[in-house]
Amino acid sequence: MGNPTISWYDDNAEQLASRYDQADAATLHALLAKWIPSGSSVLEIGCGSGRDALFLASLGYTVTALDGSGSMIAEARKKLSAQEAANVSFQRAFFPLPDDHPLLSKKFNAVTAIAVLMHIPDTELFPFACQVKLLLEDGGIFFCSFCCGERQEKDVRLYVDREPGEVQLLFERLGFRFLAREETKDGLGRNMLWTSMVFSSPNRRT
Repeated sequence: MGNPTISWYDDNAEQLASRYDQADAATLHALLAKWIPSGSSVLEIGCGSGRDALFLASLGYTVTALDGSGSMIAEARKKLSAQEAANVSFQRAFFPLPDDHPLLSKKFNAVTAIAVLMHIPDTELFPFACQVKLLLEDGGIFFCSFCCGERQEKDVRLYVDREPGEVQLLFERLGFRFLAREETKDGLGRNMLWTSMVFSSPNRRT
């Protein structure tokens, strides 16, 4: 995600957090609950307003929620209750991570990237996917969701249209197993289609 994109989120964080929290996320949340095994440790890349991290925490998942925008992280922390704080930690982090980042020494049962892939430049998509593989336990779940369609917002954010077939091929080449694909309408009523894809990471012991 380029600096103009991060800066745009920093400058509009309060308004965006309110907007995202009003979106209909029922279908997305049902998919997350379906595919991420109960009790999992989850790394959320691009947590935004914290909406999905708090949902996962409410189900008992342990969530490490990351975002490149410090202002979005601040908005997410505002909604964090003392009880939820036991299951969620919000951190600022920009992907792909530098090679010496401490997170890269950790493993998670699941990694999510919701509304993230279209903000990643083509040149950084492969390093991003490699880091997802590194961060996952053997057989762990990678859940991503990205949109296509006419964009009503005209701003400086980077948007790259991602074809589902392109995303599937990338992760399969890294040894992931494709599990599912779902198309859903936009939760804010925009003329956009969202694709959610689920993969399991390779078993490096075999």
